[in-house]
Amino acid sequence: RSGGAMAALRGAAGPALAGTAGGPAAPARGWACLRVAAAAPLFPAPLRAPRYRPAGSAALAAAGSAAAALGVAAGCRARRRGSGPLCDAISRGGSGRRCRRGRGAVVRGAGGGQPRRLELSGDDFFLDGRPHRLLSGSVSYFRVLPEQWRDRLEKLVALGCNAAEVYVPWNLHEPSPGKYRFDGRRDLEAYLALCQELGLDVLLRPGPYICAEWDFGGLPWWLLDRSDPVPLRSSDPEFLGRVETWWNELLPRVRPFLAANGGPIIAAQIENEFGYWGSDPAYLDRLRSLLVSGLGGAEACPLLFTSDGTFWPDLQANGGLDGVLRTANYGSEPRKRIAELRLAQPNGPATNMEFWVGWFDAWGAVTGKSYRSAEDVASTLRESLRLGASVNIFVFHGGTSFGFCGPGANVGTTGQYEPQVTSYDYGGLLDEAGEVTDKYLKCREVMAEFLGRPELLKKSFPRALRLPASPPLELEATLSLAEALPFLQRRVAVSAMPLPAEQLGFGHGYVLYRATVPSTLTGLPLALGKDAVRDFASVAVDGKVVGTCYRNDSGLGSREFKLPAGSGGKSLEVLVDIMGRVNFGPSMLSERKGLVGPGSVSLGSPFTGPARALLGWECIPLPMEGEDLEKLPWDAAQGASPRGPWPGGPRFFRYSLFVREPADGFLALDGFRKGFVCVNGFNLGRYWEIGPQRSLYIPAPLLRQGRNEVLVFDIDHAGPPANSAESAATWSAPAPRVVSEAIWSSGALPRGAKEAVADAVSGLGAALRSFSGSGD
Repeated sequence: RSGGAMAALRGAAGPALAGTAGGPAAPARGWACLRVAAAAPLFPAPLRAPRYRPAGSAALAAAGSAAAALGVAAGCRARRRGSGPLCDAISRGGSGRRCRRGRGAVVRGAGGGQPRRLELSGDDFFLDGRPHRLLSGSVSYFRVLPEQWRDRLEKLVALGCNAAEVYVPWNLHEPSPGKYRFDGRRDLEAYLALCQELGLDVLLRPGPYICAEWDFGGLPWWLLDRSDPVPLRSSDPEFLGRVETWWNELLPRVRPFLAANGGPIIAAQIENEFGYWGSDPAYLDRLRSLLVSGLGGAEACPLLFTSDGTFWPDLQANGGLDGVLRTANYGSEPRKRIAELRLAQPNGPATNMEFWVGWFDAWGAVTGKSYRSAEDVASTLRESLRLGASVNIFVFHGGTSFGFCGPGANVGTTGQYEPQVTSYDYGGLLDEAGEVTDKYLKCREVMAEFLGRPELLKKSFPRALRLPASPPLELEATLSLAEALPFLQRRVAVSAMPLPAEQLGFGHGYVLYRATVPSTLTGLPLALGKDAVRDFASVAVDGKVVGTCYRNDSGLGSREFKLPAGSGGKSLEVLVDIMGRVNFGPSMLSERKGLVGPGSVSLGSPFTGPARALLGWECIPLPMEGEDLEKLPWDAAQGASPRGPWPGGPRFFRYSLFVREPADGFLALDGFRKGFVCVNGFNLGRYWEIGPQRSLYIPAPLLRQGRNEVLVFDIDHAGPPANSAESAATWSAPAPRVVSEAIWSSGALPRGAKEAVADAVSGLGAALRSFSGSGD
């Protein structure tokens, strides 16, 4: 997020504290259980269709919806009521209808339970009149397949948490103006119903901006389809009008799940980390009004809050609103951060809305995958709880930023573009595949001790099945982009200058720019303007690649390409890979994609006089969505020898993966450079040879028994070595292979070195604090 935030995260943790707040917990009493026959399996068996089709709302919420109509919930859970100060301070939420066979409260169905309310009194939360501590975890429903939601949320419950924090990405639900999607992994209502079934309250974060290391911070690309300046995240009437239109679609969908209506949503956030953006109280106040009215008025609206860092005083001052709870985002030093929060908000519950237990990763990071020790995380959690804070673990489970509308990006302190990798492992308590980590086990020890619930430690988590490692997959067929283009292009826009993707009416995928090299300008090099490439380009003349250019390339000649002799009158093509839009900071305001800006492409160099404009372009959007890829002419390619060699350049490859029993796995992309992978028509996300991520996660629900199709598109396929007949003769096509565990590179450091350094620094910090007497 910022240098200060990262420094705070990666610094030594606060003092390690022993014991629990308020002394030992009293024994639990008053158990009750409700038996309900489920109307239908909540998650059907893996589908057998040729393409992966996620389970829809009806299938996912069949049990929950049917039970809700009867005023009960599908499933069964036990609810404990304890006595003593600690148990009284930690409630797992909500009164519901009484079970006729027992004395406890039952799980609420959506809209079928009793109204509840989370309120503030002094420095505490009160839920239905009882003191309450929020113990939450972040699980992004849109980064996990619906068939796997239950597994992740059940592990959150097993940690001892009573709530789930839920971001809502506007851009995934409204991919184009007025066209809404709430199917598959976008099915927010089914996810909320599942949270309710499992007894988890919900902290809803509806944006409109969410950050979340998500493309454009969750804002839709089409907000950039107008001329500058773009009034993002402001009280500008145009922007607020678009937010209101979106919330008019969203808020009625979540209204039945409000606590006031017997649902799980007990709190909702206004914007997100607005203090890092600027100061516009009118904007925040308008969002508050829209939320209150959209959720049914003041009586129905849940508790509202804001969240920001505390590292500089203006963050909470600009990001908060009078009369609205302020919360703090940090990863370490809870005592210091809570004291900083108190400067802005002297009273009210101390709440760590984002307890950063790890960090995200960027393509090309020289330090490899981010790392934070389990002991450090658990120690910090213990201190926060001892200090009386409510905590939301960020992230409990990160998942995967599937597809093109997925990973975001940052702009570093030196102005470098830092796109995030496909995996959102983040170093969470569950790894990318949903497996329990050492962090989970260490934090569970803290939670069990704090809650007085030793039974939490007895729960075991059998490891999910994994695909066995495979040899390189057999190549079935291959197509060059030129062969595939007639089946991929939807339209062609003609313009004097290259147009950015947003002006072409789309936001994700690739853009192909095509022009003719004037015969009068033969001999001049091709030049791509500074900051013109958004974000990676392959340049070809007459179908032959002459080079590539990345957004960050700035070395002498890195943006110049010598054109082959006799290029006059020949076709020049620039294929641009649209990577993640910046999701944090003012660089978002100019985050258009494709070839952008005046003078994006010219002919000439400083040694040939003034640059000459290259005019007359065809601009071809290539979203490469599932419906496009299904049109590829594989039948025509099947007859050709798939063994190659082929010339380098953008190319599609198709492989078969035979599976005896569907299970989770990872795909290693040996021999590939940069592109994306689809399995049975589902886009797993981007890969890039520069690392640190070296494999892509394959969730089990995508697979079926027998043959599965693996499609790879590589924008920078190398081909055989040039001018070497012997190498060409022995050259073999690149081939992915299945591996059972994720592969990450360690960057410039030897494997394990960073972990060792981090552990040493953490230990040194603890020793210094102990020596100085700063601990309790």
